[in-house]
Amino acid sequence: MTRTQLLLPSIALAVGLAVSGCGGKEDSGSKADASSSPTLAITTADFTAQANAICAAGNEEIQTAADALGDGPTQEQIEAFASDTLVGNIQGQHDNIEELGAPAGSEDDVTAMLDSLQSGIDAVTADPSLITSDTDPFGEANDLAAGLGLTECAG
Repeated sequence: MTRTQLLLPSIALAVGLAVSGCGGKEDSGSKADASSSPTLAITTADFTAQANAICAAGNEEIQTAADALGDGPTQEQIEAFASDTLVGNIQGQHDNIEELGAPAGSEDDVTAMLDSLQSGIDAVTADPSLITSDTDPFGEANDLAAGLGLTECAG
């Protein structure tokens, strides 16, 4: 197996929790508008479908970027990929999943998954070499995503 082939499963696991696109939060109006119109919680089925769709798209984006590294990338190239591509993509995915909201009754589980994912993002931001280490900085988040039925997000 080439180094890239060894790296891709780690990347896929890391990305699994991701949501495609790195959109920022938009202001939906004044606080008075927001408080006067109650929002309905997303259903479990909708949350699962939307999060899995976002993760699938994110996985594809990361796979395309990883493929562009070619066979036998250097450690420097891998770390640049982690810093320049992986972290931003996963952060965007995190933010978009967070924007979905949590299904009623799953708020704590979704929050735990997102907190764990953010910890992984922060760890890889601080040390991009972690994506090639024996320690998966996204392992816990992937396990939590699987528990929520986010199969595309769990690697």
